[in-house]
Order: sequence, then C-alpha cells, then structure tokens
Amino acid sequence: MRNIANAIAEFMPNSVKKILRPVYERVFPPETEPIMYRSELFKELVDLGVNDRFAGKRVLEIGPKDGRDSNRLASLRPSELVMIDLPEKSANNEIWLRELGCPHRYIEANFMYLPVAEYQGLGKFSLVWCTGVLYHNAEQLRMLRKLYKLLDVGGFLVLESALMRAPKYLRDRMLVEIHYPQTHRDTGTVTHLPTIRAIKAWLTMAGFREITDSNCYRKYNSDVITQRYACICRKAKEDEGDSYYQKSGLNPKYRFGDST
Repeated sequence: MRNIANAIAEFMPNSVKKILRPVYERVFPPETEPIMYRSELFKELVDLGVNDRFAGKRVLEIGPKDGRDSNRLASLRPSELVMIDLPEKSANNEIWLRELGCPHRYIEANFMYLPVAEYQGLGKFSLVWCTGVLYHNAEQLRMLRKLYKLLDVGGFLVLESALMRAPKYLRDRMLVEIHYPQTHRDTGTVTHLPTIRAIKAWLTMAGFREITDSNCYRKYNSDVITQRYACICRKAKEDEGDSYYQKSGLNPKYRFGDST
C-alpha cells in the first residue's frame, strides 16, 4: 500500500502533498527515523555493490549531526571513521560518540578553516560522506575540491544538499541564488542555494567525472524532491580537476578551487 500511495503522490502538486503529508505519515509512519532519505541514501551506496570495499579502509564524515549516519558508516567496518564537526555541536555529539562501534576520531573544527598542516594530516579516504553541509558554506566549489583531493583513486563521495527555491524554468538552469545580508530563513549560514545543474558543474570542475543521481527522497520524502539533491560520485583518476587561464598554453594549471 505504501508503494501505491507513493506512486499516486508523484503526480500531485507540492501544495497538495504538503496538506496530505500528515495523513500519510499517520497511515505510513517512518520506519526508523524522522528524516528517512538519509538511510535510503546509505542503502543506495550499499546497493552499488561497494559496501565490502570500505572494510578496513578509512572513511570521513563531515557534519555527523545526530550520529545516525555515523553508525551506518561504522557498519561498513572501516579501519577508521574520522568525523569533523563545529565546536557548537560537540556537547550533543559526545553522547552518541561513546557508543560508536568502530575505531574513530572526532575533530572539533570547521572543515573549511582547518590549517593547511591539519588538512594535509587528514590523509586519504575511500569514502567521504557529506550530507546537509554543502549549502551551509559560501565557498561551495572550494569545499568540493578539498573533498575531492582527500579521496583515494576509486573512492566515493556521497553528497546531499538543499537547492534553490524557484520556478521550474529557473531550477533547470545552472544558477545560484544569493541570500545576503539576510540569510535563507535566517539560518545565519545559508547564503548560497544552487540548482542541481550548478552542483553538478562544481563537481565536474572539482574533478568528478562519474556522478550518479540519487533517488533517496522518492520513498519517504517525495515532498522535498524539488528542494534537495543527493548523488554518489566516484574519483576515477588521481586528478581530473579542471582549470582556467589555459588558452594561451603559457600558464601552469590553475585548478578550480585550489587558490590559496
């Protein structure tokens, strides 16, 4: 019955979905947690047939939030799970960190402001998990480039982000909506909301050539399909990042996102 209801909902306008969603959730309550697309995204990663690939390998999570994703990542049996989160999040994170079932390290910092030596000291990872974080940063291309460089060749980036709210004819373009000085919904952090095509452009500029769109919202959170985007990317070579000022052939490689 849930699948039938989800199929019908695909043809409904978002305004109707919002009205009917409380009824839907009473009839079909989420199975394990409030934001089910996170578990669905993890299932997609596992369904790629790469779950055993991370056993004994290093995994990085940016912004672990409530620890649910961290526990899912721990189930991959990594040699080490490194988590980075803001100082303001530490008190809540300490509660669930004690129960995490794998070797792990927690770093209290803003990933984008790590000193160069600390960033380089992170080493390489087979998997980087970064959900609900990208759109809280103003330097989004730079962030994706930094994550790309932390991946082993053949490694995966799992990315999820909020999107620009706009009519479809704008959402289908390569655009970024600026919220400044008043941040989006007064968050204090969301100054740039991109479209899907903008995110994909940044990913390609950073070096990712293999980008697989996720369907993680479809089953439980179809009402946010136009508002959020998730994907799984693979780093195929050591460095396929694009560069600019290259037409003359007289300049070195100025990789997008690498400026100091």
